[in-house]
Amino acid sequence: MRTEEIEMFRTSLREMVRELGMLNRNSSGTDLSPLQSHVLIELNKNPAGVTELAQRLCTEKSSISRTIRSLEKVGLVFRMQDKQDGRAANFRLSESGSKAHETINNNANAFISDALLLASESEIESITSNVIGLTSALKNARKQRELNIVIRPITAADNDHIAEVIRKSFRDNKIDHLEGVSLHDPVLSNLTDAYKAEKSGYWVAIANGTLVGGVGIAQLQGAGEEYCEMQKLYLDKSVIGIGLGRRLIALSIEKAKEFGYSYCYLETLNELSSAVSLYESFGFKHLDGRLGNTGHGGCGICMLKALSNII
Repeated sequence: MRTEEIEMFRTSLREMVRELGMLNRNSSGTDLSPLQSHVLIELNKNPAGVTELAQRLCTEKSSISRTIRSLEKVGLVFRMQDKQDGRAANFRLSESGSKAHETINNNANAFISDALLLASESEIESITSNVIGLTSALKNARKQRELNIVIRPITAADNDHIAEVIRKSFRDNKIDHLEGVSLHDPVLSNLTDAYKAEKSGYWVAIANGTLVGGVGIAQLQGAGEEYCEMQKLYLDKSVIGIGLGRRLIALSIEKAKEFGYSYCYLETLNELSSAVSLYESFGFKHLDGRLGNTGHGGCGICMLKALSNII
């Protein structure tokens, strides 16, 4: 996205936060602050300690400690000391805390209900889907930032590490016995040389200084020059579920466009079909047969994405 698009998006999010009353102490129907209200909401789910609350609410433990003290002072929460560890404590809602939570919940439900009355059924479905998707993306972006994720072009020093990530992925998925797959590519241990050709490249993902995955783009052998192939997208299982695969797919598509390709092709295994919906979300369409000559006869799923509005 361009800088002006990002800033416009951030402006919309700021306005949404304001309209939700997150900067207004009285928007909850009580005189509680937004953070106090969120603590009550979380404690209504189940008792929790300061550390857990800080993790759930994505804020500092010191802020949660101050907020808990203020809620204790007015009798909305009370502490339950851990019998095994006298220094630890969980907190739960008091009777008045439960009533305050009910007021907050009813007030918020009424406000959102009023807002959604302004939308059609199809718009509500779209809004709901987009809000859920955006929330998931924000969570994953935060997790990636916490892991200090860096994506950069491969270097010779990365060759052994990425080869092991790929081999381990096959072992972890119990598919290392298969033939006709990238596990057996002769170039696997020297990807820097494999991606030196024009209009090709391989990028590795680093988490806290450790290589955890990668993806490549190269000319699709045996096809027209307008076709590229997304290759060797693999991740260590330690970073599965944080959106890193999506980030690598988006990067490879961006690079394919920069290289001047019109189509991006990929092949994957039936045993890894859980990734298919991810490819579909990026606009890849299923093909009835293979394109080009990848040398991976063991792959049973073939997909293609037009990089412009050609098809």
